[in-house]
Parts: sequence; C-alpha cells; structure tokens
Amino acid sequence: MSGISFQIDWQDGEGLRGAELAATFASLRIDVQGETLTQVFDARARTVRDHVFVPLYPIAEWLASNWWFLLFEHENVVKREDPAFAHRHSLGTAADGYTVPYLAVVASGGRTHLSWAPRPQPWARIRFLASGFATVDRQQFVQDCSDFIDTVTRRLLTHGIGSTFLQDEWTAIQAADDDEVSFCEVSAGLGWDPYDLDDDSRDRVIMLSEQLGDLSEEAVPVIDSADPWKDCSAILAAIQAAKRNVLLTDDSLPSFILDQSTAGRPWEAGYRLAREARSELGLDGLPIPDTESLAAALSQSLEALRRATEPVPVLGGLHLVDGVVTRGASGGMSLGLKARGETGMRFLLCRALCEAFSSHQDALVTRGTTQRQQRNRAFAAEFLVPAQSLRERITHPIVDAEQVDDLAEEFGVSTQVIHNQIENHRIAEFSAI
Repeated sequence: MSGISFQIDWQDGEGLRGAELAATFASLRIDVQGETLTQVFDARARTVRDHVFVPLYPIAEWLASNWWFLLFEHENVVKREDPAFAHRHSLGTAADGYTVPYLAVVASGGRTHLSWAPRPQPWARIRFLASGFATVDRQQFVQDCSDFIDTVTRRLLTHGIGSTFLQDEWTAIQAADDDEVSFCEVSAGLGWDPYDLDDDSRDRVIMLSEQLGDLSEEAVPVIDSADPWKDCSAILAAIQAAKRNVLLTDDSLPSFILDQSTAGRPWEAGYRLAREARSELGLDGLPIPDTESLAAALSQSLEALRRATEPVPVLGGLHLVDGVVTRGASGGMSLGLKARGETGMRFLLCRALCEAFSSHQDALVTRGTTQRQQRNRAFAAEFLVPAQSLRERITHPIVDAEQVDDLAEEFGVSTQVIHNQIENHRIAEFSAI
C-alpha cells in the first residue's frame, strides 16, 4: 500500500515576509496512490499544472503541531460536526494566506484515511481540480511525513534559521519514548493536545489509560472528551454487569485465529471469520431470519438467548458504545448490550459474537470507525446475509428497491445491511428508480 508523496523543487523566496517562509518557498506536488492532489487550473496562464508554489514551513508546522491527532484521533459522529476536529485534521488550515489543497487526514487504527476536494477560493488565481479518497498504511504515512518535515527543517538550517516552533516541536516528537507515545495516543485520541495539558489533565489521562487497560484502543475514540471519566466508569460498570449474562460456555464457544494477511483490510477479516463460523456451526448458506433460528444456530434455547441479551441499563448513558463482551464468573462468553428492536439486537449480537470468536479478552462494540469495529460489522453482515446466498438469489445485474426489501425480509435484517452487502461484494448495481 503506497503512501503520500511530496515532490519539492526549491524556489527563490526573496521578498516573502518571514525568514522561514522565504527559505522554504518551493514548488510542491503531492500525490496519493497515483492521484495528484496539487493539480490546479491557473487562470492567469490558462493552463493546468501539477504543482503549486507555496512556502513549505506552514505545511510542515501543521503536520508537527497536529502529529499525534493525525496518528491517533479517530472520527466519530460527534466529532464529525466539531469545527475544532476539522481544524486539527484539515491541511487547509495551514494555508497562511497561500493556496494549499484541502486534504483531510483521519486515523483508523493501523491505517490513515486521506480525502481531498476542491474548495471555493474566490481570491485565488488558481483552482484545485482533484478530489478523491484513499487509505494508506499508518507507518508509511508516518515515514512519508517525517521525511517531508526533515527536508523542511534541514532547509531552515542551511539558511541559518533555528529554534523555530516547527524545529522545537519536531525535536520533542522525535524524542518521545514508548511511555510518552502511549500517553500521547490517549490524550490525542480524546482531542486533547498532549503538550498543552495542566497537571490535573495529565493525571486524568494517565488514570484513564490505567483503568481502561487494553480497552483504551476501542474506548478512547468513542468516549465523551468533555467528561471521559464518566464514560470510563460506565464502561467498566457495564462489563461487571454483563458477567451474569453468560451465553456460550467455553466448551461451546468456537475459537478462530484471525488471518494476519488481511491486516489493513478489516472487513475482509470479518467476512472470512463469518464464513468460518457458519461452516463450524453447520449453517451453509441458510438464512437466520429471526431470534429463534439464531438461538438454534448457537445451540441455545430461545429463553437462554433472550436472557443473555437482556439490555444492560448502564449502557444507556453511553452515546457511542453499544455493547460489551466479557467472560462470565464461571467462564464462557457474557454480553452486555443496549436495548434494540429484534432486528437491531440480532445484528448487535452478531457483532459481539465476532469479538467472542476471535478473542477471549474483554471487548467493546461501538459506533467507532476503528479496524476492530469495521471487522465486527463486516462479520455480522456476512454471518446474517452471506454474499454467496445473495449471488444465488440475484440473477440480474440490476437490483431494484422491491427486491432489496424482499431480501431484507427473507434474511431478517434491515434493507441497509442488504444494500451494503450487495455494494461491498459487487453483486449487482442498484436501479436508479
């Protein structure tokens, strides 16, 4: 998986205000997986070119000052509407009066999502043309951006410029040891600048990390940054409450090894795990259209399944956490789920099954966008609606809304699940009417 490429050709910056701007004035071309983000139409020259002329200092400074956010802060439905989140993740905020691409950078576990699109700039004589979306490996993104920042800082030194904010910030980032990186991961995940915290806030980050332990990776992206301790306490209380809701004992709990070849493609891991689980349970391509059939598939009584999925009230106070998976006092899989209608509860239960089948550790089922949550959503969709079963039923290259409704009723899922399975597995196109 390729990363992000910065092609630099230094230019004469004489006359620009600020020594660091003049020293780093350059033509810049940015490419992501074969797409050129800096392709522009120059209205004055009436030509299209693949680079822009900008000082690189503000771009490097934006990368460094938002480094931990770009690596560890995930998007969620709340942050998506927060202007401060957009400011931390949009290169457009580094313009400093110049025209730069509107590139958004958002973490997703071991991957980094990049998206770009033209924005109106009435005062500019150039207009960006490219739009797109790509996912790159996080370590590759780190390496590419580190190389870019190093290039800019070396340019500053060759011009006798030192002790700038960029240089000081980048030195601190590079000097961070493993403990500090872990601290920055939690702090930035909450949307808190790890280098701008008072002692009380630093202590709260450390305490939060200690209390959540291995759950931090899934919890931090979805807890309320205004009061993270409240959400942390609710998560821990839900896990304790869930221990009485034992569904599968150790003897009846299938266990699967996640295929590491699907690293970076969590949905593929989810699909594969669902197919293995169906095979292990002897389901083949049979629909599981209701709670009774799901209980039978798991060799459980309907009463046992309903008892195990009894809603855990404390989860009601968590906006973005829908369930917990843990080990019961006597072993086996125990659940704590939010209240849902029957269709929604079955999908949520299947997401929890993914966690139980692939790990015997405590786990969360959330509305986050981490790789783990993408994996368990893909598992639930494939477990309830096997792609192969859809292919056998959809014999025409175009599917209409009525057929989607019929399939949703047959498999006992929402139309959105059917739609996603058809689209994600490229089974058919959707009718325009």
